[in-house]
Amino acid sequence: MTPTKLLFSTLALIVGLSLSREAQAQSKPPVIVWPTLTPAGDAPGGAPLHRPQPIDDKDVFERAQELDATLRDAVQDLGFTLFVADAGPSAGHARDEDLLARAARSASEGQDVGTWVVSPRVEAAPGGAYLIRIVAVPPNGRELRTRVETAPPESVGVRGLVMLRDLLSPSTAAQAATEREREQAAAIGSQSVSTPVRSGGRALLAANAALFGGFTGYSLQRASGSDDPRVLYPLLALGTGIGVGGALLVADEWDVTTGDAGFLSAGAWWGAASAFLIAAGHNVQPFDDRYSLGVGGGLIGVSLATVTIAVTRTPLDDGDAILVHSGGALGLLMGGAAELLYRGLATDQITPYTGMGYGTALGLIGAGALATRVSISPSRMLLIDLGAGGGALVGAAAASPLIFQNATKTNTRGWLTATMAGSVAGALTTWWLTREPSSSRRSAWLAGAPTAGVIGETPTTRGSTPVYGIGWAGTM
Repeated sequence: MTPTKLLFSTLALIVGLSLSREAQAQSKPPVIVWPTLTPAGDAPGGAPLHRPQPIDDKDVFERAQELDATLRDAVQDLGFTLFVADAGPSAGHARDEDLLARAARSASEGQDVGTWVVSPRVEAAPGGAYLIRIVAVPPNGRELRTRVETAPPESVGVRGLVMLRDLLSPSTAAQAATEREREQAAAIGSQSVSTPVRSGGRALLAANAALFGGFTGYSLQRASGSDDPRVLYPLLALGTGIGVGGALLVADEWDVTTGDAGFLSAGAWWGAASAFLIAAGHNVQPFDDRYSLGVGGGLIGVSLATVTIAVTRTPLDDGDAILVHSGGALGLLMGGAAELLYRGLATDQITPYTGMGYGTALGLIGAGALATRVSISPSRMLLIDLGAGGGALVGAAAASPLIFQNATKTNTRGWLTATMAGSVAGALTTWWLTREPSSSRRSAWLAGAPTAGVIGETPTTRGSTPVYGIGWAGTM
């Protein structure tokens, strides 16, 4: 390439960049920055909007001059065209309607588009700071975009620059729309949370009814003495269908919560388990009749649970449902241990079906009655179950030497007693630790909480040495 061609190419590139920059600036509507007014706050007052005066508003006047110069320079730095022919509104014509009307008109004759109108305000705030309010109206816009901040005297210009940049940014409107959508979604979400769905336990009730219906069909097949799968599968399908259909009808007729569904399922399954175990303990023959008794026990359990809900009219939650299930499980274990304690035998010598059956029934009835009187969270109920199991393990481990060397009836009873006592103690301890004491109870007990780790420090010649340990932190 010859030097002449290189020179012409460079000049053409420079001219093209200049034209593109001018075209970009002309593509944006011009901006009118009205003189800074005072006051800026939205609190009612006797002083109308006016330009700060050098004598009456000395401090505000200086900040207003600084803000005017900063905003006018910022408009050009942001790539907009500053329209300087507009000297600002006359006295009494700086209201919101005046801003909208000015934004709807062109900046000068010969333009078909509107113009940006920026109206800054400033006033003194407590503590030596200044309250800055910038109101901007887009071209032909019907909304006012506002930014309000409090800044120290030396930061008035800088904060005004940042606020103006945010107001003139093209993404401001999109961001505002996104924020409105988020607020609407949050409002809808809070409304849905505050208004529970009718029969929220429909799915849980239908699932348990389907399983219990299938168990009923299987029990009928076993009771008939037939082993033909051509009889079993239709009965399973029939029982499952009847269970699901009945559950859906109940959920449509009454408002069944998840707590109600869990309560009813506890009555069905633990009632069936109780009847089956009692039949096994009494050696009911033929063996297949035990399944029929299990179905009968489940129906009795469901009936008792339904009557309890209908009579007490107590709203049951998930914690109450877990309480009933925990009562059935704890009753099963305690009943079996009680039978072994009575007989003085170990589990490798006998299976305590009778004790487990009656214990399950007593635990189910007792926990069901308790659930209508107390309210407990699911997490706390699970912690209590964990405490009961952990206490049983601790008691069994502590008394294990009694059955390692010489497993007599006395030693076996001692080991079972320690296990049962540990379970009860663990459950009570966990209940006490997870309770929420009232204000009157707080005054009777030592307030505070246990601490562990660094509880102090000891000064030495090389500095402070941490002291590790455990303690109790609280007020006396």
